[in-house]
Amino acid sequence: MLIVLPGALPASPPIADELAKRLPATAPTLHAWLRAAEARAADFDPHDAGCTPYEAWQLARAGFQPAPGQQIGAGLGPLLAQATVDAPRAAGQAASPASRIAVPSFAPPDAVWIADLAHVALSTESANLLPLEALSLSAEEDAALHESARPLFAGTDFDALPLAPGRWRMRLPADLRPRTASPAAVGGQSLAGWWNQDAAVRPWRRLMNEIQMVWHDHPVNQSRADRGLPPVNTLWLYGGAAPWTPPAAASAPPVQVVEDLLPAYAAEDWGTWLQALQQLDARVLKPLSDARGMPAGPTDILLLGRDRRVDLTLKPRSRLLAWLPSSAKNWSAWWSPRA
Repeated sequence: MLIVLPGALPASPPIADELAKRLPATAPTLHAWLRAAEARAADFDPHDAGCTPYEAWQLARAGFQPAPGQQIGAGLGPLLAQATVDAPRAAGQAASPASRIAVPSFAPPDAVWIADLAHVALSTESANLLPLEALSLSAEEDAALHESARPLFAGTDFDALPLAPGRWRMRLPADLRPRTASPAAVGGQSLAGWWNQDAAVRPWRRLMNEIQMVWHDHPVNQSRADRGLPPVNTLWLYGGAAPWTPPAAASAPPVQVVEDLLPAYAAEDWGTWLQALQQLDARVLKPLSDARGMPAGPTDILLLGRDRRVDLTLKPRSRLLAWLPSSAKNWSAWWSPRA
């Protein structure tokens, strides 16, 4: 079995050090597994990839292979567009009108771009992106904001088609293929290092400025302010790859993806993160353990953070060795690495 735990690797050494002290009492099963596992740690550059390690793993699992010079994060365009179409079907519902017309209206689908509605918070020192997941945006708000922005696309090579509340599929000029990054990769960090300043992107930046002016005093944002919610003041563009055909399903160990840690991880709310880890440990890991607290069968764990990943391998010991003490691995060396 492979267990995937996004949001499991704190990025800051001081925070990682403090969490490591609490791990034995908070997550005793995970702590025991970390002490017994063979670990392979690898760095990950979100700027170069255009996505988070978790998104890169999802894309690799879906069979996406970037074209030469293309970021792996570009695959999020077709991946998310298709997931939006498939979600109602999986739930036994009819696809929404927007989902039904999304692909044909932009055919041929040689590049699938996504734009998420978002909030950029400005301070005297930096600008930070608050992603769609944190906005609590309704379908009615999305429709009203799209309606107000739609006239601005007239006479341009840009267009936007809602896929789901807060997520639009974009059409860009055929010769415009900017390097972008997903909102998850950018969220919680200063945007200074993420803005695309290429001259070719000026038409998109100009369009964004016009949309931001229309949305500045929009009734949707006035209502959101009255309710203490952040305004929707920008679109964040990402994706850009062509759709691909996923590989045929192959025989492989089962995969369990547990996203319990992600919300608190993204918010850097480490108290809530510890609570989520405690519940995850009891609900997911402990039932998979034998009488010694070790995995009952061969188990791999993938721990994912903001800029690195750690693959863990645990193999059951033979009956002859099962009750003999085993040497503990120095898991803190990769949990809180120093430069």
